[in-house]
Amino acid sequence: MAYSNRRIYQLLLFFLVAAGFLVLRLFYLQIIHGPQLALEGLSIRVQELPVEVARGEILDCNRLPLTSTSQQYNVIVFPGQIEHKTGQALHKLDTIIDLPQVQLDMALRRLSTSQYPFRLAKDIGYDAARKINEMQIPGIVAVAEKVRYGHGALAAHVVGYINAADNKGVSGIEGMYDELLHGSQPEYVAALVDAGQQLIPGLGYKRMKLTAGNRESNIILTIDKHIQQKVEEVMDHTMVKGAVVVMRPHTGEVLAMASRPAFDANNLSHYLDQNSAPLLNRAISAYQPGSVFKLVVAAAALESKTVRMDDSFFDQGFIDVNNVRFQGWDYEQGPKGRLTLTEAMAHSSNPVFIEIALKLGADKLITMAQKLGYGSRTKLDFWGESKGNLPESDQLYPGDLANLAIGQGFCEATPVQLAQMTATIVNDGIKVEPYIVSMFASPDGAIVKKFQPSSAVRVMSRQTAERLRTMMAAVTQYGTGQAAYVEGAGSAGKTGSAETGRISSTGKGINHAWFAGFTPLDRPQYVIVIFVEEGMSGSNVAAPIFREIAAAVLKQ
Repeated sequence: MAYSNRRIYQLLLFFLVAAGFLVLRLFYLQIIHGPQLALEGLSIRVQELPVEVARGEILDCNRLPLTSTSQQYNVIVFPGQIEHKTGQALHKLDTIIDLPQVQLDMALRRLSTSQYPFRLAKDIGYDAARKINEMQIPGIVAVAEKVRYGHGALAAHVVGYINAADNKGVSGIEGMYDELLHGSQPEYVAALVDAGQQLIPGLGYKRMKLTAGNRESNIILTIDKHIQQKVEEVMDHTMVKGAVVVMRPHTGEVLAMASRPAFDANNLSHYLDQNSAPLLNRAISAYQPGSVFKLVVAAAALESKTVRMDDSFFDQGFIDVNNVRFQGWDYEQGPKGRLTLTEAMAHSSNPVFIEIALKLGADKLITMAQKLGYGSRTKLDFWGESKGNLPESDQLYPGDLANLAIGQGFCEATPVQLAQMTATIVNDGIKVEPYIVSMFASPDGAIVKKFQPSSAVRVMSRQTAERLRTMMAAVTQYGTGQAAYVEGAGSAGKTGSAETGRISSTGKGINHAWFAGFTPLDRPQYVIVIFVEEGMSGSNVAAPIFREIAAAVLKQ
């Protein structure tokens, strides 16, 4: 009897242990390894085509949309479910949608050569999609997909554009943050089929997620949509090619950044072959800065005590450097005579600033230019952003240094770099990097990541910055930039007219036009940089644009 009981206990223990192993195995297969096995099973029984889901939105600083997403209905073909490859199924669609013959021929070729699903037609409308699905044509289904639309040309170069073929970002914020905007949670329209490629009864075509992943995110910019609109309205009636940057000097927030000509991302093919290069973001492209660079010369000379504010200089209308004559921009008007440093800046005296640069030397001038951001990309991290060009000091002969002093020759800078430099002067010599992405947010608005202004770096003394602001105020009060003066609020800045080396049809030299400044005068809130490609004159073209934009921005 004892033996019999022991035998029963042993058998019971065996079954308990076996049952335990079975439970653990089932737990592993269904809970731990189940999703992977399900995916492997689906890959055998599913024919799928990725469908476009909503991208995250790009929003301004007040969470106003700079992009939008709409829904369109597309026709998808599953070749494996179409019995006759002669096109009978496709021709059934003729009563609902008008398919061009070229499109039909392409579809017929794919039916006979491939088993992979493909899109036959796009944006057919809700009614047509409903009718197609009601016909229940084997291998053909209409599905809803999301499509990105921009807000016309507004902030086009900031927002960028996507490739319609794969819904991937190509430029601007769309390109830089494509993975974040797109998310990693793809959806598919799938045909559930058996081994004979026949639809499984009761399942048919399904929309499903085959993998886990992250949802799309919204990107909130520092751009102020209202300021951006005002800037672009002014640009549209004042320039053909150029750029404008508006920035908060104390934080580096870019409130507006626009380039002309612009483009409409909804009709991108129209712009691809235009000679005016509308897809080029001129706000981050490099050009010779012209006389705006005289601010760098003055900063280096004052900081190194090479010159003092009460020094005087003589402008005879030209200066000879190694037997090469450099004339003043207004040489025909004759010598300006004796000038203080402030007066030389106000009247943009080429001879005086070349004299100062030669006395200063290349090393000190290049060092100050580097501190102010010349020759380095900003922290915007925009695709295609130029670092500009700044020569090495040992590459500069006296004639090269003379050219550099007036922003010609080897020197190139972007409008964003000049905004950064101007902001440094406003900030009492402390450089704050510009930035344009404020935060990432989930679709329901929760903040995922917030960006802060970069750490501030002092690049010149407070006294030098104050003196530069005094000179810039003189430019708008009685100098070359009087057309940039903003009534009531006041303003300050520096004009620039940079020679391109090209001659117009009238025989005149073609110049780029610049104005870099700030407003209001006493408590600056905005740095504004105007660049007009082939604008000829900073005084007559760029300065009035600054005034108009500044007045509009101050009303916001």
